[in-house]
Amino acid sequence: MSFDFLTAIVPIMFDRYLFGNRFLNVCFLIFFFASPVFYASGQQTSAYRDDVQSLEAAMDALLETISGPAGRNIDWDRFRNLFRGDVPFYIRSKRNEEWRVLELSVERYISDIGPNLEKRNFFEVASNLHVSRYGDIASVFMVYESRENPSDAAPFDRGINSLQLMFDGERWWIVSLIWQAESTGVAIPKVWLKKNKNK
Repeated sequence: MSFDFLTAIVPIMFDRYLFGNRFLNVCFLIFFFASPVFYASGQQTSAYRDDVQSLEAAMDALLETISGPAGRNIDWDRFRNLFRGDVPFYIRSKRNEEWRVLELSVERYISDIGPNLEKRNFFEVASNLHVSRYGDIASVFMVYESRENPSDAAPFDRGINSLQLMFDGERWWIVSLIWQAESTGVAIPKVWLKKNKNK
């Protein structure tokens, strides 16, 4: 539901149904401001406050949350807390020699990918971070490595996560996420494999 729709409909509801009835007005305001629609932009979860106090902490929390042994129960509340609402995910993939863009979101990732992720050994770490920041906005290129066991000498895949983040004065939010893996046949350029100082 868009906020343009809400902007249009709320005054009409007050005029037609609630005008002059203070009790109904109060009930409506309580319902509206407590609803998921009002909080769609995302809210701070105090239990995971440390995860979002720095860019590096947010990146660590993102990978820690989805990593673990088969049979685990992923803490999806911790995962959700990193994102400002149901933000978009885009995956550049290749299947049967056909290139495609898969479109997901936080909730679709949880529902579509989450169950299979919990059934398998999966450990992902960042081998390099390239951060460009201006004021309260930042762009992160994360080189990630995926393993079935943390002790595996070589990853079974690696790639790049491209993230956009925003600081609201109290915490960092991830506002978009795009990734592509080397298993698509595109090698990571050497420039992204070099250790990089934050810009």
